Amino acid sequence: MRSEQPELATYRLHPNNEGETISPPTTPEVHPRERIRLPSSLCKPSLRAYFDWDDSGNEDYANRPTLLDLFAGGGGAAMGYHRAGFKVVGVDNKPQPHYPFKFHQADALTYPLDGFDAYHASPPCQRFSVMQHIHKNHSEHPDFIDMTRVALEESGKPYVIENVPNAPLRNDLMLCGTMFGLSFPRHRIFESNIPLPLLTMSCNHINLYDPYHGGEMARNEKIKLAKAMKIEWQMTRPEIREAIPPAYTEYIGKYLLKTIEKPGC
Repeated sequence: MRSEQPELATYRLHPNNEGETISPPTTPEVHPRERIRLPSSLCKPSLRAYFDWDDSGNEDYANRPTLLDLFAGGGGAAMGYHRAGFKVVGVDNKPQPHYPFKFHQADALTYPLDGFDAYHASPPCQRFSVMQHIHKNHSEHPDFIDMTRVALEESGKPYVIENVPNAPLRNDLMLCGTMFGLSFPRHRIFESNIPLPLLTMSCNHINLYDPYHGGEMARNEKIKLAKAMKIEWQMTRPEIREAIPPAYTEYIGKYLLKTIEKPGC
């Protein structure tokens, strides 16, 4: 979202961070997962308990293509691009203490785009969400999609814009969690200036997990939702509500990489 103070401010984590966060279950549970390998210089102390950090195998990290993640939120999209092979930098006008990569608190609409190989943007979706239309207050929320598109088109680099199905995006690709074997659908559409091949799998909305139960997400349900989306690091309840599963951008990121490796294809 836009910041009232557009000047750049690199965010520093405060020990007494405000906001409700996802706390681990009382009884520790072990969930096998792929090791998250990042240089120790990017490892935030607050996240060490939620990742299996390891500096080995990072010789190529500095040489990875860089992706700028605009309107970054808690990092759901960022993690997918990291797993696809990008070095990710996030930008958001609000502090994001749970963002797992390098982060700048700044105005996403005025942040310099120079020096990056690709871009992802997730402009605020509240204006277009079904719930806001039901409550008839969608007009109270901003629409930054057109401004974001213009800026990314002018960059001349590969980009992806993500939002909810009712948003004014060209629907180049629609993804659902069930296409990736997740039990939570979270439909999202993606517009891009590169081809995004469709998945061969279709939605399968049988026996889906519903964390809302027809209303607000319960406190104890956010942990289950994070697991359903395979978000394995700490997030607040609002961050979980707005995040997308990393599997979406891991899939898309592989095609972005191919475009960067073979310009003009």
